Amino acid sequence: MDTSLDGRVALITGAGRGIGAAIASRLADAGALVYLADKDPARAETQTAEISARGGKARSAMLDVCDADRWQAVVSDIERSTGRLDILVNNAGLAVSKSVEDTTVDDWRLLMRINLEGPFVGTKAVLPLMKTTALQTPFGGSIVNVSSISGIVGTANLSCYAATKGGLRYFSRSAALEFARAGYRIRVNTIHPGLTEGASSTVLFEGSVASGACADLEEAERMWTSRYPVNRMARPIDIAAGVLFLASDDSNFMTGTELIMDGGLTA
Repeated sequence: MDTSLDGRVALITGAGRGIGAAIASRLADAGALVYLADKDPARAETQTAEISARGGKARSAMLDVCDADRWQAVVSDIERSTGRLDILVNNAGLAVSKSVEDTTVDDWRLLMRINLEGPFVGTKAVLPLMKTTALQTPFGGSIVNVSSISGIVGTANLSCYAATKGGLRYFSRSAALEFARAGYRIRVNTIHPGLTEGASSTVLFEGSVASGACADLEEAERMWTSRYPVNRMARPIDIAAGVLFLASDDSNFMTGTELIMDGGLTA
């Protein structure tokens, strides 16, 4: 296995906490210069400092993934500073656990903007620089979009979230074909986590309590975890390991496909 990212530059969205922070840490450990982008600059700066303190190469950036101008500003800064961008990880996302009846149009539009429009706008923003960079490396560039098993199978009370993650799955497949046929040498793949420790699992547990399915958060956690054959949630670092594989040259013959990391649930 050669997952070294020495000399590579990576941009990770939603990198201030949870899965995004773990991805940034793992890619930095593999040798990449990582840009930790987050809507909350304080969170990104904290994670950047932690990576730098142990000798990693990291920089922070304020980025609202719904803001096309901020995307352009961040990419321009990366180009001025490094002259290259090898890896984009579209990780930033939001979950709302509600029934179809209780989901509002505003809920729907917000999730569509963050979970689906954000990766689309980001992909467009990085393409000019990534296409140039891809010509300088043996296997080109890599875009990894963080979807969910809810983008593969239906999940009650997560209809809006599932719609965005399913949309991201097929946007990624289509972009992968387009970029390959155009000769861009940029691969596009999705990773599909199951239940993972952090904010998204908390939203799911809270939704189970609110719907009356569970009496409290502890019962909700036991109920959801019991559905997984491995009988535990994923840790953010588990998902980060999968992203490292898709970002590295080890996956150079993979594009337009999915890596499912769900403890056997969809099996």
